Amino acid sequence: MSMIRTHIAEIPQKIGETITVKGHAQTIREQSSVAFIVLREITGTVQCVVERGTPAFEKVKQITTESVISVTGTVVKTSSTESGYEIHVSELEIISLAEATPIPVTPKGSAEVTPEKSQDWRFLSLRSPRSATIMRAFSAMTAGYHEYLEKQGFIEIQTPKIMATPSESRAELFKLEYFGQTAYLAQSPQLFKQMAIASGLERVFEVAPAFRADKSFTTRHATEFTCYDVEMGYIESFEEVMTELEQTIRYMLTSIKKKCGREIEKYFGITEFQLKKPIPRITMARAKEILREMGAASEQPDLTTAEEKALGEYVREHFGSEFVYVTEWPWAARPFYHKKGIGEHGEPISVSADLLYKGVEIVTCAQREESYGKLCEQLREKGLHQEGLQWYLECFRYGMPPHGGWGFGGARFIKQLLELPTIRESMFLFRGPSRLMP
Repeated sequence: MSMIRTHIAEIPQKIGETITVKGHAQTIREQSSVAFIVLREITGTVQCVVERGTPAFEKVKQITTESVISVTGTVVKTSSTESGYEIHVSELEIISLAEATPIPVTPKGSAEVTPEKSQDWRFLSLRSPRSATIMRAFSAMTAGYHEYLEKQGFIEIQTPKIMATPSESRAELFKLEYFGQTAYLAQSPQLFKQMAIASGLERVFEVAPAFRADKSFTTRHATEFTCYDVEMGYIESFEEVMTELEQTIRYMLTSIKKKCGREIEKYFGITEFQLKKPIPRITMARAKEILREMGAASEQPDLTTAEEKALGEYVREHFGSEFVYVTEWPWAARPFYHKKGIGEHGEPISVSADLLYKGVEIVTCAQREESYGKLCEQLREKGLHQEGLQWYLECFRYGMPPHGGWGFGGARFIKQLLELPTIRESMFLFRGPSRLMP
């Protein structure tokens, strides 16, 4: 009769007991009188000791690296392992023998794996404890997002990802044939979540895929990603949106810290990442002044990648913060549905902000225009055709409360948190202009 499986994280409470663990054979070392197997699964690794002369020892000779095995034995305290315990094996079962892997699962020394090859063999690269920690952090972030917003009375919705009209810009849309019509993959749920506000749901959120036909080969872009969205009605001012976003991020980071803070410290050397003080706010005009003083300003109306990085360094030094809101963006740099305001010098601005994290933009949040007439004017001003978006505009003709919200990509958030070199590492399977498989 087989025993119930014990996860490695549970072993410290099982000293002296006989347990069964299952996982991949990470390393196998055979000596004259004993063999050592390091077994790895999602919660950690454990050293298994097999004595010569036992039936299990004969099976050790058949095991290959990365084979899936089941080990039954007694948990014994020891000073020879970092964990302080090991398993003395009485039974060993080979569940699935592994062929020689095309890439090392746990690279050591000069055994470098290129990013492209790592993506080619993603199911193998994900086996490493470091990669598993990234996925667990992503999961904890999503759980925290759901938990916090549901506590605040938000309703989760699921919006269509096939659209008859573009949500923001035609230049970044994937077209597809839809029963004789042209359809598009949604860049964001923006128009639909505003419809939810018009419908009386008042406060909604969504975690779902979004698609951008953007031929960007940067470390921060993907053509398909998971978007974390919110729309909230009956707001008194845009400040409410920024405050709610700040509280959401604080909760998400706490969730990540609780669930995998120890592993993040071990594999990434990052110990403190919780949001412990208010996020500073800087207007775009002030941001450009700061950048000019630093000799890092550009002539662009928005912020370039280099400017974001420089501003992140400034905020870290002067405010002791990894985050900063850049507010009052030029109206020309924002979409038609943002509320238009007036800047400190009388210029038209968008009532919106970008949230930068460690020198990279991760969230755009804004107050929306709720007036049907003004929205139609802004649509024409941006050179868009009203007829294609009339289904959306109808929502504003029958009573729309003041509202605002945000959207951000989860993979970029995790990339910045863990200071990963590329967004590819923070995604389960990456999609980019030259990556459609696996």
